[in-house]
This record gives sequence, structure tokens and C-alpha cells, in this order.
Amino acid sequence: MRPSASGSALIGPGPGEARELLPWESAGTAALFAAGATSPLRDRLASFDAAVAYTRSAELVENLGRVIPRVLVHDPAPPPGAGHASRWLARPLSSLGVRCGDEEPPTLRAGDVEREEAAALRRELPSRFLAVHPGSGRVAKTWPPDRFARLVEALGADSFLVIEGPADAAAAAPLHGRSGAVTARGLRPRVLGALLAGAAAFVGNDSGVTHLAAAWGAPTVALFGPTDPAVWSPVGPRVTTVRSGSDRMDGIDVDAVIAAVAPLLAKAGS
Repeated sequence: MRPSASGSALIGPGPGEARELLPWESAGTAALFAAGATSPLRDRLASFDAAVAYTRSAELVENLGRVIPRVLVHDPAPPPGAGHASRWLARPLSSLGVRCGDEEPPTLRAGDVEREEAAALRRELPSRFLAVHPGSGRVAKTWPPDRFARLVEALGADSFLVIEGPADAAAAAPLHGRSGAVTARGLRPRVLGALLAGAAAFVGNDSGVTHLAAAWGAPTVALFGPTDPAVWSPVGPRVTTVRSGSDRMDGIDVDAVIAAVAPLLAKAGS
């Protein structure tokens, strides 16, 4: 996924999805961070009754307060002991009457166009398939690539999906050499989500793609090393985390991941 397109993953028809995304890189958005500035977005923002600002920028809060009657300010980073990041970020919504209990949020839904685009790749895969994303935004959060290849071999997947982002070539290389690999590159986030929604199991590092798979309801096995799954695990109805005992990704044994993934594949085949 392109970083600039990541926010578009939230725009959709479901009850837990957003209706509109304002471009973060625009001049109007940048002006909101300047002290005393007037933004071209003023009229657009004035149509809202309230805003939640996840920020530490006093200038942004002041400028929003000039056009929006109620601005709730919340630190974007959960402090130690605050629990899962999603619960921390949802806290200010309760004062707006939005229920944010312990129940899982609804999974994302595909529109007709997204479903049709995902179907083109689905035709190259079994009806219920294994999907893996071997990359991550940081090397420290990436499981050794050869272990993904050993995992696929041990699971006996004749055909499987490999998700490869712009910086994932080295991590994905051992998988491309295997027979049956179907590669997804350059897909829009919601098309990729619609594709992953049909997976029997998804395996990935602590990365945006893993969070995307979980949000679309895929049975997700998320691998954690230096980051804490109690704070950063994906949110979804079917998520399992496997954490290294040493806080290093090479501390996760292939057998531990097999133990988490094999039952998902068996359930899909029954």
C-alpha cells in the first residue's frame, strides 16, 4: 500500500467506516498548524458540530476552535498502563454519545467495484486460501523471510497469496521462489482488504497490512517482537498473536506459528 493512500482504507459503506477523507497533504490542512492562520478549509470545517483532535499542536487546536463549536483534544500516544491503543483513542468519543464498549467494531465492507477488482486475483487462488505478508515498516519487526518460506512449506499450501509492498522485495523473495505463489502488488487498500476477507488464514508481522486483514475479518495470526500486542495487536473478530519470548523476531519459532495457523486452515477445509 502507498502510505499516502492508507487513509482511504477507512472510506466505505459499513457502519464502522468513514464517509469522507480530507487530504492531509493539502495546503488547507497544513495551514491549520500555523498560528493564527486562516485555512481554505474554514467553510468545510464550519459544517461540523464537533471535532476530536488527536494532536499535541496548540496551533491546530486553536485554529479548529475558531470554526468548530466543540473541539475535544486527545493525546495520540497511549501512556503506559492505558491498555490497547484502540481503546485509548476511542475514549473521547464517549462524551459525544458514541458507544465504545468492549465489543469488537464491525468489520469493513467492500463496495461493488472493490469486490470485482479483488475477484480477478481470487480466480488464481483456492476458494479458501493462505495469505502471508512477510514485510514490515521496520526490520526489527520483520520475521526472518526464510521462516515464512518454511511455514508455507510445512503447511503444504499448493497455492497461496503473497502481499508485497514497495519495500518488501527482499522479504518476499524466498516466497516468490515457491511453486503456487500468487503475488498481490500495488493494490488499493480496500481492494486488498476485500481480497483478504476471503482468506482461510492470514499471517503477517506487526504492520498495516496485518491490521487491514484483521479489520476485514480474516482469521489473522500477527507476529510480534519488540512491540507489545497488549497495546498494538490488530483489532478484529478473529485475531491470534504470537509473540517472541526475547523481543526479537528471530525468537519466534516456525513451529509456534504453525500451531496457530494449521487449525485455521483445517477449519476452512472441513
